[in-house]
Parts: sequence; structure tokens; C-alpha cells
Amino acid sequence: MVAEAHAAPVIPCVSLDRRASGETRGTFYKDSPALIESRARMAFLGRSRREGAIDLLFLLPILVILGAFLVYPLIYGIVLSVHDTKGFDLTNFVGLDHYVHAIVGDAVFHRSLLNTFLFTGAAVVLLTGVGLSLAVLVAEVKRGRTFFRIVFFAPFVLASVAVGEVWKFLYAPFFGIAATVGSALGFHTLTIAPLADANTALWAIMVAFLWRFAGFIMVVYLAAIQGLPREYYEYAVLEGAGRFAQFRRITWPLLWPHTFTLVLLTTLGTLRIFDMVWVMTEGGPSHATETVATDVYVTAFRFLQVGYAQAMAMILLFLILLLALVEYRFFERRAEMVSS
Repeated sequence: MVAEAHAAPVIPCVSLDRRASGETRGTFYKDSPALIESRARMAFLGRSRREGAIDLLFLLPILVILGAFLVYPLIYGIVLSVHDTKGFDLTNFVGLDHYVHAIVGDAVFHRSLLNTFLFTGAAVVLLTGVGLSLAVLVAEVKRGRTFFRIVFFAPFVLASVAVGEVWKFLYAPFFGIAATVGSALGFHTLTIAPLADANTALWAIMVAFLWRFAGFIMVVYLAAIQGLPREYYEYAVLEGAGRFAQFRRITWPLLWPHTFTLVLLTTLGTLRIFDMVWVMTEGGPSHATETVATDVYVTAFRFLQVGYAQAMAMILLFLILLLALVEYRFFERRAEMVSS
């Protein structure tokens, strides 16, 4: 029994020796937390790469379309703007001569730039004001709100060419509706032709432009107003605030995110206006309604100076990007403050 007692501890000694062996140490390091974490990270990275490759595969058709219809035309337009052209064929490289001539020596281009920015500024202010006013008024209507939505929004779905033709007929002297109705009411309007007068032609187009797009602005603002928390207005009523005070302190500040979006969209769309102006006046009379878009069209397709027309278009593109950036920096902070 003494021998058995002395022999019993031998087993744990052998076990300790095995734990100290290299095999046991290898097993320990193999199962260490650091190595497990490293393998998990590698597996995660492998999965991420595979998922990224799959995402890229799905995005590839869109990237091809963007490259074909956006990147390539932009690069080709830059190349075209620094060359003389014969028709649409490139001839001589002229560098920045087209840009210099447009900025310094082209009076028609200067007038078209002025008209474009005047029209854009007036459109942004008037569309925002008229659309918001209509939205506030319609929001107060208890019955027939859907009817007013349809009536004001209907012009927006019409084609610009159709709207231009209708308003061209309205403004026509002698047989136009405005001249006939005004004459029937006793006013001397039979010979008045707003589109033929250089002082009124641009603003006559502005009226038609407002008629078409004010309903869209109204619908956006109306949806936003209906989504505002009613608790603010209930608290304002308890404090004795009137309708105007409620609008100034609650409605208008909370609508800043929507105003930011609408101002940006209106600016980008109006700076490129072509169709309504071309249908109603073709840039006349005496370039009074000439915009950059109509000037580019005439230069390219009537005078066949495609390279020079492309240079004017690139200048307009640069100005659009610059103005959009300025508006974004100006409105974005206030919109974020309201959203947060």
C-alpha cells in the first residue's frame, strides 16, 4: 500500500509534462483569443470583398449608362469647345479663344446671361412666394381641398410647348383672348402685344412660367404644412398668437428644408430654360428674351458654330454649378437646424 501511495502521484506528473510539451503549447496558441479574432477578421474581410464584388456587378450597368450618357458627352463637349468646327467635325484647335470671346466680346451672350439670371432670380422669388401663399390658403380650406389641388396642379402636367402656344395666343394682338376681352370691357388693349415689346416680353413669359409651375410648388408646400405638428399651433393659440404670427414663427421656419429643395430645383431648371421662350418669342424681340439656351441653339444650328456654342454651354454649366453650390451652402445649414 505504501508503494501504491508513492506511485499514485505519477499520473499528474505525466499530465503536467504533457502540458509542458510542444504539442500542448501548440494547441494553446492555436486556440488563443488573438488568433481567433484575427481569423474572424480575415473571414469578415473576405465576406466584405465578395459582397462588394457582387454590389459592383449589380452597379456595373448603371455605371456603363452614366459613362455613356454623362461622362463621355461632358468630355467630348470640353474637347469640342476648344476647337473650331465645320459642321460637327473638328478642325483647328483654338484653345480658350471661344471662352474669351464669349466672356469679353459677345454682346448677345452678355444679354442672354443677364436675361437668364434675371429670369431665374424672379422665378425663384415669385414661385416660392406664390406657391407658399396658395398652400397656406388651401390648407385653411375645409371642403374642396382636392379640387383646388387638381386645379392648381393641372398646368404642371402640360407640355411646355403646349403652354407656350396657349399663352402666345392669349398675348396676341387683335385676335388674342386678352386683347379681345380687354377691349370688350372698354380698355384700349386691342393692339397691345406684350411679346412684341422689348420692355415687357420677358416678364410676359414669366407670367406663363408662374402659371405652369406655381401649382407644383403649392402641392409640395401643402403636403409639408399638413405634416407639421399641430401641438405648436395649439400652444401658439394659447399664447394669443394670431395667424400671421403663427406663420412667421412656426410655419415658415419649419418649412426651410422644403424651401431649400424647391429653391435649388427651381434654380437648376430655370437657368436652362429654353422651350417656353423659344415657342413664344424665339429670343426676340431684339434679343430681349434671349437666354443662354436659346443663344446656344441659334449659334449651333443656325450659324453652325458648334464649337463656340459648346463653349457658351460650358460657361453656363460652370455658372449653374457655382450658383447651386452657393445656394446649397446658404440654405443647407438652416435646413439642417430645422431637421435636427
